[in-house]
Amino acid sequence: MTQATPHQSLGANPLDSLFPLLFVALWSTGFIGAKLGLPYIEPLTFLGLRFAIVTVLMLAVVALARAPWPPAGWAWGHIAVSGLLVHGVYLGGVFVAIGHGLPSGITALVVGLQPLLTALVAGALLGEKVRPAQWLGLGLGFSGVALVVAGKVATVPAGALAGMLLTVLVALLGITAGTLYQKRFCPSFDLRTGSVIQY
Repeated sequence: MTQATPHQSLGANPLDSLFPLLFVALWSTGFIGAKLGLPYIEPLTFLGLRFAIVTVLMLAVVALARAPWPPAGWAWGHIAVSGLLVHGVYLGGVFVAIGHGLPSGITALVVGLQPLLTALVAGALLGEKVRPAQWLGLGLGFSGVALVVAGKVATVPAGALAGMLLTVLVALLGITAGTLYQKRFCPSFDLRTGSVIQY
């Protein structure tokens, strides 16, 4: 189980198929950008600049595509809350942890628990069932990540590890709560305009 997929109202323009790729590229640069930029700037300042740049880029995409905005009112509020959790709390926790010296591999391992945590909570909150094959896949995926980064734990001083992990756990809870909130309150919105509201 992963983050709910926003609905896209894409037109007949062949370039419209590139917008999901742009979204994925912007989303996936979080760890790369954090690792490259955080030695030179405070984590939340860097994240704020990243959000500002992404917002400007997405506003240009929205203008070029004439993408539809969600109806005013509650829809905007729900999309904004999901964005605060999925982007603000999640990436804020990740950036702060990496900025304080936690290796990005360990950070990825902890937030990689998100599908498992979401699957556990979704049954109780949303009434969704996770099949045994899905549990097996989630477990195997997490085990693979754990094996890859297990050796990196030794590179972090034992006394500092607990404090660094706290912000990553906050990030994990943020993206899990945001995913569930989005699935419950705003499961369908245009990816382009919704991203502007979320960022």
